[in-house]
Amino acid sequence: MGNGVDVPHDCRAGQCGTCKVKVVSGMTIGGECGEAGVVKACQARVITDLQAVVEPVPEVLTTRGTVVSTRRLAPDVTEVVIRPHDEIVYLPGQYYRVQFRGYPGRYFSPTSPMQQPSGGGTLRLHVRRIAGGLVSPAIGDRIRRGHPVTLNGPFGSAYLRLGLRNRLVLVGSGTGFAPILAIADAAMAENPWRDVVVIAAAKTMPSLYMAPAFRRLRDYPNVRLIATVSEKPARAAPAVRVGRPTDHMPELTPGDIVYACGAPQMVDAVQDLALAAGASFYADPFTPQHGGPNDDGIVARAITWLSAIAPVPGWIGGEPIRMLPKPQTPPEEPQHRREDRPQQDYAPPRQQAPRDALPFA
Repeated sequence: MGNGVDVPHDCRAGQCGTCKVKVVSGMTIGGECGEAGVVKACQARVITDLQAVVEPVPEVLTTRGTVVSTRRLAPDVTEVVIRPHDEIVYLPGQYYRVQFRGYPGRYFSPTSPMQQPSGGGTLRLHVRRIAGGLVSPAIGDRIRRGHPVTLNGPFGSAYLRLGLRNRLVLVGSGTGFAPILAIADAAMAENPWRDVVVIAAAKTMPSLYMAPAFRRLRDYPNVRLIATVSEKPARAAPAVRVGRPTDHMPELTPGDIVYACGAPQMVDAVQDLALAAGASFYADPFTPQHGGPNDDGIVARAITWLSAIAPVPGWIGGEPIRMLPKPQTPPEEPQHRREDRPQQDYAPPRQQAPRDALPFA
C-alpha cells in the first residue's frame, strides 16, 4: 500500500482484515495473520519484488439512507432496519460504517431477518446497547423511523466464499450473531445440504435472542445448532448449554472453514482451535466503539484492541440490496451453483431436529 498499489483497506491498523493478500512470490516482513502465505498489506513491508493475489471484493462506496424501523430483540440488543437510497453491493459477512445524522460513525454488520431468510430493499443491523455510549442508547429513542443515515463500505475479509462444499463452523457471541446468520443464510441459499454448525453464545438467557433464526435454520437437513450461555437459570430450556462456545465446538479437521464473530477473547480462542486443526479461519472481532462526538469509530476500535493486546454480513435478497457472488476456484468435483435461483424458491424439507438443535425458550 505504501508503494502506491491499490489494495482494498479500511483501518490501516491491522485489525479489520480488509487488506489481506496472498503472497505468491517474494518476501515481506510483518503483517502475518495466521493464514499460510497471507499477510495484511497495511502492516507488511515489502523486502523484494513481490507477486500477490488480492481477492476481488465490492467497491467501497458512500450512500445515504433512512431508518425504516427499530425493534428490541433482547434487553440489550436492538434491530435497526435501514433503507438505502441507492443500490449497495456487499458480500455476506462484510460490514459498513454507519453514521446516523448528528452522531459519530460506528461499524455494524448487515444481517438477515430473524424469521425469514431474505428481506428485499433494506439493510438490517443488530446493535448492542452500550451503557454511556454515544450512539446505541439513542437507537429507538432519538434515532427512530425517518432518521437520516450515511453508509460507507463494505469492508472486511470475513465473508462467505462460495463454490465450496467444506463444512462450515460458524461461531458468534452477542451481536456477533449478525454476520454469522448472514453467512449461514447465504450458504444455505447456495447449497441447502451443506454441513454447517452454528454456535450462538450469550452471557445470560435474556440476551440469547437468536431463537427465531434457530427455528428456521433447523429445517435444513445438515445444519447443527448449538446455543450457549455463561449463566444458565434452573428453568432454562434443556437444549441451551452452559459454558464458553469453545467448550462445545465440534472436533475440527483441516477441511473445515471456521468463522468467529464477536468478543475478541472468544475470537482468539476459536482461532487457536482452528489453526491447531489446520482449518481455514476468518475472524471479525467486535471491540467497543467509544469516543468523542467526532471520533471515526474504527480508530477507537483499533486502539481498544491494541491496548488489550489481544472486523462485520448479510445475505439480503432483492433490490436495492444485492449480494455479489464471490469468485472462487471450484473444487475438484464439479459444482452445481445456485446463485441465480431466488432463495425464497427453496422450501427445505421439515425434519425432526436433534435435541441440541431445538429452539430455546
